[in-house]
Amino acid sequence: MKRLIKGENSQDYDAMHRLRYQVFCNEVHFLSPDQYPAGLEIDDFDAVSEHFLATNASANDDVIGTVRLVRWSERRSFPTARHFGSLLEQLDRLEFPLHSTAEISRLCISKQYRKRVKDGLLGLDGYEGGGDRRRRYPEVILELFKVMYLASRFDLGITHWIATFEDSLYRLLNRYGVHLELLSAEEIDYYGKVRIYGASIPQILEAMKMRRSEFYAFFCEPTDHS
Repeated sequence: MKRLIKGENSQDYDAMHRLRYQVFCNEVHFLSPDQYPAGLEIDDFDAVSEHFLATNASANDDVIGTVRLVRWSERRSFPTARHFGSLLEQLDRLEFPLHSTAEISRLCISKQYRKRVKDGLLGLDGYEGGGDRRRRYPEVILELFKVMYLASRFDLGITHWIATFEDSLYRLLNRYGVHLELLSAEEIDYYGKVRIYGASIPQILEAMKMRRSEFYAFFCEPTDHS
């Protein structure tokens, strides 16, 4: 697991954008491949985002998953604000501080690590790292959320997360104890039917501690890539 540092290792950025292109353009068809002739899915929010990668150490550190945290900017706002016009009003009402709030975005996992096609973008049962290397918590999504949490709390000054989740992804995250509150009951069409969720990071950790103490211990455990 790693956080990408701006200006470092362009190969990691290329691998991340290739994975996003493969998943979002060729597999789930949320985006048109014609818009990305270089085979790299890039948008204008990447410049104001913190990016995180999951890699397979047993396969030359191939990038197998990615997610980003989009920081608010006055010019761009948040990705979801383009699909839900009252997002900022909702965040203001709930006292989410814009400058320390980030939107979870572009979460995807390589097809070869998704156990069943019907699982969609995310594998529900995890993977093995290859050979005899097994992970205690094998789910790629959980490890991505861990490195996001560590960076948010200790490096980036991010205090709140927001996200749009399909119902199936929301149920999966709750299974892991990653609980965000429903911010609006309205369902929006944003690459499929989704709802808007959010919470402060302390709230997320407290809910995990109460619901899934074993994952709470995993989240709080330092990592070499934090």
